[in-house]
Amino acid sequence: MDLQLIDVEIPEGTIELTETTFHNHRLVSSVKIPESVVIIGERAFADCVNLKEIKLPSGLREIRKGAFYNCATLEEINIPNEITTIEESAFEDCSSLQSIILDENIISIKEKAFAGCTGIKQLVLPDNLISCSATAFPNSKKYLPINKNYKYEDGMMINTSNEMLLFYSGDKQNVVVPAKVKGIAFRAFYNSNVKVVRLKEGVKSISDEAFVNSGEEVKVILPESIEYIETSAFDSNVKIYCKKGSYSEGWCRNNPDYSQLDDEEI
Repeated sequence: MDLQLIDVEIPEGTIELTETTFHNHRLVSSVKIPESVVIIGERAFADCVNLKEIKLPSGLREIRKGAFYNCATLEEINIPNEITTIEESAFEDCSSLQSIILDENIISIKEKAFAGCTGIKQLVLPDNLISCSATAFPNSKKYLPINKNYKYEDGMMINTSNEMLLFYSGDKQNVVVPAKVKGIAFRAFYNSNVKVVRLKEGVKSISDEAFVNSGEEVKVILPESIEYIETSAFDSNVKIYCKKGSYSEGWCRNNPDYSQLDDEEI
């Protein structure tokens, strides 16, 4: 027996689609969302496998974790200008998505945001992206020819427009970050299994959780050019090597959970 698919219209005045609002509603084929909605909750449309059409309101501010997970027949999605972060697994396993164009307002793409979107034919990334997980897309390198400001070299994805190292996904356990990189992004070395990371002179900042879960015993060698390190940039098992009298040494003294040694000992 053929299933009768349905179209859904959400009432005007609704502000938030709460967690799992339409989760696993397999008969929903299209949803009309009013302009009043500003939040789509966690897994709100997850496993709506026949959802093919949805237009997001222009004032939408949040698309939370797994909101459209496994919407396997969804072919296109518009990301409103108010959205700045694509959350974890937001569109994971939307295997029919063919085109993803992210406006300049997007600055962060989290883990598995578009993982499993194997039907992607076009991916346009914003120039000012400051954080992007290595697992955000099924194959980030594939789309570089149409994203001129992004380079993938020696396992590192670099945004050349703002000189951020977005992530490392290479096989080498000894990594040298080149001088053209000025910042290390959020979770740039997450799950990278590195042993030694040397930052060349020129790198200025290290973002939150940049070296969290990066390996069992990791040595990070910092240049004198470092000007700012987020409080939770490192796991406690990371040994930091830096010059005496540098900003990095002062940071280590203020964060005693981290080992700090003179880089001349390496």
